[in-house]
Amino acid sequence: MKFAMRVCFVACLLCATVAMATGEAAAKNAVVLPFTVNAPQNYAYLAKAVPATIQGKLNKPGVLDVRSGQGKAASANEARKALRSSGADTAIWGSVSVMGKECTVEVNSIDKAGKTWTRTAQSPVSELTGAVQRLSAQMGQEVFGVSAAMRTPGSTAANSARMGTPGGDIITNETGQQQVYLNPQFRYQGAGANDGSRLRTQRLKYTMVDMAVGDFNGDGKNEIAILSDHDLRIYAWPVNGQLKLLGETVISRSNATFSMRAIDLDRDRAMELVVATYEEDSNRPYSYIYSFKGNKLNLFANRIPYFMSVMRIPPTYAPTLVGQGWDSVKLFAPGVRIMNKAGGKYELGTRLDLPSGATAFNCAWMPPSRSNKSELLVMLTDDERIKLFQGRGNSLVHTTMERFSGSSAGMDHYKGMPGLGVDKNYQLPSKYYAPMRLIAADIGSTGEYCLLVNKPISTAAQIFDRYRYFPQGEVHALYWDGVGLGLKWKTRRIRGSVAQIDLADVNNDGVLDLVVGLNTSPDLGVGSRQCMVTAYPLDVAATNPNVPADLSDFEVNPN
Repeated sequence: MKFAMRVCFVACLLCATVAMATGEAAAKNAVVLPFTVNAPQNYAYLAKAVPATIQGKLNKPGVLDVRSGQGKAASANEARKALRSSGADTAIWGSVSVMGKECTVEVNSIDKAGKTWTRTAQSPVSELTGAVQRLSAQMGQEVFGVSAAMRTPGSTAANSARMGTPGGDIITNETGQQQVYLNPQFRYQGAGANDGSRLRTQRLKYTMVDMAVGDFNGDGKNEIAILSDHDLRIYAWPVNGQLKLLGETVISRSNATFSMRAIDLDRDRAMELVVATYEEDSNRPYSYIYSFKGNKLNLFANRIPYFMSVMRIPPTYAPTLVGQGWDSVKLFAPGVRIMNKAGGKYELGTRLDLPSGATAFNCAWMPPSRSNKSELLVMLTDDERIKLFQGRGNSLVHTTMERFSGSSAGMDHYKGMPGLGVDKNYQLPSKYYAPMRLIAADIGSTGEYCLLVNKPISTAAQIFDRYRYFPQGEVHALYWDGVGLGLKWKTRRIRGSVAQIDLADVNNDGVLDLVVGLNTSPDLGVGSRQCMVTAYPLDVAATNPNVPADLSDFEVNPN
């Protein structure tokens, strides 16, 4: 009997010890409620942006789990009700007030025992993120007893100081986290010209129409192809960043260039360049294909009478040569088709299943991802908004309010009724601008795809539809959140008019780069415009999947 009692006592003691250890190891959890915003309507996004910043700063997996909650709280009683319904240990709420260029932010918390915590900070609106982060760090120490500082997954002690250095041209989530995502240029503060976070070439004395990066001569290294109004040039990017001309050719003096894409047609690991041109009087298309083997530009195919481009078509998403016929009224004949080579000539083949308004230039597919099991078709409309289609039958699921692309290369064409003709004496032409490249990429092999696209910025362009000399722009990385396109990260303002973007190791140093070709603004006159190439090395090892999504005022303004 005594032995049984001893065994029972030891078992109870062991259970109690395990329970205590489990209780000590259990992670604390908190819920962050949307903030109350006392400010003009264009600051409404702060209701979710500030909680997202707090969540990103406090969340420490296994120690402090912080999640977003529903329903605003204006008092401790309302926060207590939200706490009970959420099942969390602590509820966090607060408010933001904006007066002119100054703002006040108040952060509160309450736990199950009714213990409250309140702190207030004042700062300029431009420094709001830093103020919220400081309050979050203070809350982490005083309320939860944990440090809010977190090291980015994949970083090491050796590189944490480098990755934490503020500055640069790419802004991630606009939550102001200390750890940098992808590239230190992706922040507002800017960076030194020689810190390696942004590369740039010399200015070239002509206007860029298009650009592509790839291995064109088959030497295993990437080159840069730049298309101007009538010429094609191939450059190498040496260590000093001064582009070295490898070859050039005149495409056509009678036709204007429209678009250029790269594809390895003969599978010899040297990419060919597909250049689409048009006759300026009639807009009749003629496409050319060039190879650059032996550092010499040779015609692979000449004057193909179709608009030709390259698409990554599901289910393999392999680059595929596509084409489209010409229509005297609609400009593009109905139907985008895969191009087939027969007898040394290229002919239209199988028609792709695309929605109305699709052309050989304005569509791209985003492959399925971990969070979205079906592919998405992305299409840039004539007015340069993005439409998303999903599933068989191409069901429209989203149209952006924001406008993207912003190419200055375009064709004048007169719209008219079939058979009635066009009177060019009084009818003004419409303009179809060449869509810039829509890049669907899984940067860092995270299993999630984003869409890289240029966002032109110009006040004059909102008033004058044909004004295309954008003084600045941004490259946005967008992702599908199930409701619309969210902003994952974006570059800082790029001075100049972006002509094209690409994603490749442009300087062959083993690091993936976001490559941006741009034309200078016409301050000295349109005829004096020049072009250059900039590149942003993307440090995919610093990708932090726990950073909350950007909740800025994206898509607040329709233009």
